[in-house]
Amino acid sequence: MSSVFADYGALLLRAAGITLWISWLGLLLGGLLGAAVGLARTSRWRVLRILALLYTELFRSIPVLILMFFCYFGLPLLVGLDLSPFAAATAALMFAASSLMAEVVRAGIDSVARGQWEAAFASGMRYRQVMRHIVGPQAVRVMLPPSVGVYIATLKESSLASIIGYVELTKTALLIRETTGQSLEVLATITLLYFVINYGISLVGGALERKYAIAHY
Repeated sequence: MSSVFADYGALLLRAAGITLWISWLGLLLGGLLGAAVGLARTSRWRVLRILALLYTELFRSIPVLILMFFCYFGLPLLVGLDLSPFAAATAALMFAASSLMAEVVRAGIDSVARGQWEAAFASGMRYRQVMRHIVGPQAVRVMLPPSVGVYIATLKESSLASIIGYVELTKTALLIRETTGQSLEVLATITLLYFVINYGISLVGGALERKYAIAHY
């Protein structure tokens, strides 16, 4: 493992940065879309709730690899939209992350007691004010731990982008393996890199969770 990292360490670290970037972008877009879907899940309009539920269950049920194949190979055939491997992988990660984040947002909002909603509306507050000042701060504390889990899952799923030709950490390792023939050392090296990255994300998430909890008590 040491010889592989000594020879290809800079290349692997650059690939790790690419993995962090595409997974973060997928989570960011998925988080924004998931927040909208999660809010729709708690809507007073039944049709909106049903549509949001169908969206969530659809993309939560489809493997990320299938989503990547569809975005990269299927969209050009269906609508003539030819996406690059980067765009196709990002879109697939976005759809997968959004379905998970929708459930995280819904659970966070539902964790706030209905009595607090009723008291806020009775005091003359509008929906946006209730979400910003009453529900939002409490829901975020509930949403933060599972959101970290969603990011870690998204980062691991980004390795599937290698199947459609996007050169991130896993694809880089496979290319190094083909060049050197050192399968075990290469796989051990990227296993360690994935562990360090994901464990670091867990530590940062835990620190943010503690800081946010202290700031609101």
